[in-house]
Amino acid sequence: MVSKMNNIKPLQGEIWLFDPDPTKGNEIGKKIRPGIIISNNLMNAGPSGLVFIVPLTSVNKGIVSHVKLDPPLGGVVVTSFALCEQVRSISKIRLVKQLGIIDAKSVLNEIRSWILDLTNSEE
Repeated sequence: MVSKMNNIKPLQGEIWLFDPDPTKGNEIGKKIRPGIIISNNLMNAGPSGLVFIVPLTSVNKGIVSHVKLDPPLGGVVVTSFALCEQVRSISKIRLVKQLGIIDAKSVLNEIRSWILDLTNSEE
């Protein structure tokens, strides 16, 4: 169920349900799931029609780069984890429904920090 609203302008920090299907390999997906918009608002409103999103899961896999979100932060109803290693660019037509917004800058900063750390070339 992909939204036909390609003129929407999601904001950085909002949590949206999105449809990741089709996926390949170890990509998280196969069902509509929540994710945090991490791209800046200029990109989100721009002509590309794309946003950067970090998927959420309710399963704690004990992975250090998974950032914990406790309810009711951002509209989540169960404890959730931002999968920073799964950041992806998606079309805005994959966005289904806005759930809320994360107003805690510390959480967004932690997610950004993990994404940058995961791309660091130093070992």
